[in-house]
Amino acid sequence: MEHHHHHGCTHCACSNPILKILKDELFTPENFAKLPKQKTFKKEEQTQPFMVTGGIIRPMINGAVESVGAIGFAEGVVVKTGTKEEVAAFMNDTYPGYTSRVLEEGQTLLPGLIEPHIHLVPTAMLMGWTNLDAFEGQVLKPDYNIDTLGKTIAKEAEKLAGLDPSLWFLGSGLDPALMPLLKNNKELLTIDIDLLDSITTDAPVCIIAASMHTLYVNTKALWLIWNFPDNIDLLNTYSSFNDYKEKTKGQLQESAGMTPALKAIPPSQKADFFLKSFIYLKQIFDTANSRGVTFMHDAGMNKGQQEILEAYLAVNKGTVRIGAAEVCNSMDDLSKIKDFPVPPIVYKDIYKSHVKVITDGSNQGLTGYQSDPYLCNPANNYGVYNFADKYDDKPLIPPKDFRQLMKEIVSVKQWPVMIHANGDRAVQFAIDAFKEFIPDPSSGVRHRIEHCSLATQQNLIDMKNLGVSPSFLIGHVGYWGYAFQEAIFGERSNMLDLCNSALQQGMRITLHSDNSVSPLGPLRMMEQSITRKMEADDEAGVLNGAECITHEQALKAITYDAAWQCYAEQWTGSLKAGNFADFVVLAQDPLTMKNPFMNMRNIEVVETWVAGLKVYSTVLEEAGMA
Repeated sequence: MEHHHHHGCTHCACSNPILKILKDELFTPENFAKLPKQKTFKKEEQTQPFMVTGGIIRPMINGAVESVGAIGFAEGVVVKTGTKEEVAAFMNDTYPGYTSRVLEEGQTLLPGLIEPHIHLVPTAMLMGWTNLDAFEGQVLKPDYNIDTLGKTIAKEAEKLAGLDPSLWFLGSGLDPALMPLLKNNKELLTIDIDLLDSITTDAPVCIIAASMHTLYVNTKALWLIWNFPDNIDLLNTYSSFNDYKEKTKGQLQESAGMTPALKAIPPSQKADFFLKSFIYLKQIFDTANSRGVTFMHDAGMNKGQQEILEAYLAVNKGTVRIGAAEVCNSMDDLSKIKDFPVPPIVYKDIYKSHVKVITDGSNQGLTGYQSDPYLCNPANNYGVYNFADKYDDKPLIPPKDFRQLMKEIVSVKQWPVMIHANGDRAVQFAIDAFKEFIPDPSSGVRHRIEHCSLATQQNLIDMKNLGVSPSFLIGHVGYWGYAFQEAIFGERSNMLDLCNSALQQGMRITLHSDNSVSPLGPLRMMEQSITRKMEADDEAGVLNGAECITHEQALKAITYDAAWQCYAEQWTGSLKAGNFADFVVLAQDPLTMKNPFMNMRNIEVVETWVAGLKVYSTVLEEAGMA
């Protein structure tokens, strides 16, 4: 597979190319005017004071995992924790008439779980495309291969052709890195125009890869792209359609390649996935609640995305709290960002905590920026660095544009920044910039490196000294670990997600899904950090077992430390008095699970509560507790 990289490219959920390229077509006043305006709920429900005893109650105050005998809630917040007698006395004195709840034996009450790095609107938009990802719930599909996917594509394309010949088949989530490896497990499957033509010629086919840096199209789609009037200037480097087809092979990469394709998609289909965003946002929030999540931090918000979320929350009851980082990939982006308080003082949905800088791509998409080339084809591929100069696309030192941006954010404005860095060289560049521009590491500004996938022990020492913390996409180990080990990195895969080493340095770590890159599910992320088993490996081998962490450390990473990293610990992440009454009741205690592999992710979420109101339940409502 050929890879043609360009400055300013996009490769993962952190920067969705569809929303970026089509912003002028999607985020129009006309489309916003068509979004629902009627509220789906009549009025805000009133919470009733109640006390919970029994089972196991772990409030995670200051990150401690010790249990307490009881906990009291009133007016949407925690009012008391302690022994059953202490909490009962307080509730009798302060909230007479309160109700009581006794957990069943083994049931475990925890603070609401946290997803510290997700992408809400981009994920919702792509949910309108046919799902071609590798996941069934939180488990890899056993038959994820091009033959199975081809049948889905062919069937849907035939249906579209019969319905309306102008409609395109739109698919998302295709991931060659999770398909069976080729050539003695040393290569990934190549998706190109010939392969797609062999699947179907009934309808134009356009599929976005899971890593989001490539659109795959068949000949029927490529012909429509070539002949789309607005693409004349964009495609002027090709002498003919045959030249276009031969040079791209239907692999349209980065902004330069993807823009003509996205522009040519029928307007009715583009409008459709915008207008259905409310439906899909609700599905995301419902899934989050069903997996115990009460707080999500969007790691790449822009104005249009925020406006959609605000419109959604104006008519739908919020069941998840939302924080966000604002995208800032240039000095022009920076000039448009208004000052925001750090730490934030008063909670509101979509509060801002960081700015987000995206420096490279995805390792499974072969675009994370590396110091050594990827082992698999294409040859001599070091990935991509988004701030690379057009005359030097493989910089050996942090480029000028990146340093200028970091100086302004970190040193001048002294704002917290979360830097997307997957490849080891991208991680090193981020650390170099922090070394140069953090004015005072002891000031407590919570800078983050997102994914921080391939790192060295020295990287971790430097991060600790700088007060920078990592957030790990732990699915890199659980889901993609086998492909990384066998075909993509070899021994260098042992550098992936150094959770235990970071903790040994005294750092705080968090675990994230980067949804839609991997499924929502903090319990699954706990499991993958504890076991580090490679789920695509028939023998479920362990990837660098020295980096496994304990159950307690993993729980802290998805509750207290996740809230801290998002500047939210004054509201959530623990159930100390004054924090929101956001909590989850699990059917069993994850800390005492002896065989977590493929089991911890499946612990039943009995109930999820936000602000003292039940937002999810697998049991019948109980009197006084609805």
